[in-house]
Amino acid sequence: MIRIGVTGRMASGKSTVARRFQERGAIRIDGDALGWETLRDPDVKRRIEGAFGSQVMDGAGEVDRERLGRVVFPDAAAMERLNAIVQPALLERVRARLGVEGDGVLVLDAALIATWGLEAELDGVVEVLAPEPIRVRRLMRARGMTEAAARERIAGQRLPELGRARRHWRIQNDGDPAALTRRADRVWEEIARFGRA
Repeated sequence: MIRIGVTGRMASGKSTVARRFQERGAIRIDGDALGWETLRDPDVKRRIEGAFGSQVMDGAGEVDRERLGRVVFPDAAAMERLNAIVQPALLERVRARLGVEGDGVLVLDAALIATWGLEAELDGVVEVLAPEPIRVRRLMRARGMTEAAARERIAGQRLPELGRARRHWRIQNDGDPAALTRRADRVWEEIARFGRA
């Protein structure tokens, strides 16, 4: 099994690229879905409510990600507290999925690959890059945010630089979906050749 990470900053288009790889035959691990799963863990929920109060919970006792985001994205210390609660449990889920054996290509779609230090455990990393104005527009369109809210979210996402990976591909997203697909396909062909080598 070839294990490839697809990463990028918020609204860069990384999930679009990862889904394209899935269309080409990869098995996709959705880091965001695993994040949702982790937030439903009873111990994680209890600790989040203890750290941030009932204001970040909904009427059913679940974590309200929108409310939680409004608390932690503008506040680096609050984000650190949240990460200390969520990340160990989330990383455990990610590693369990990456441990699957078999043939083919396994793609981890996750913004936090560098945060987790997973580069060395993967066969390669694809980094999707997009200018901030494009990312702001994508957030406004996809999530109905105001421009100010989108910029606040982007500024609040503090990610370390990617470390050394066995293979490192970069895909530039200039906002043209067809061009992004073509660039993803070119990288996929390289990944496929790498897998056959």
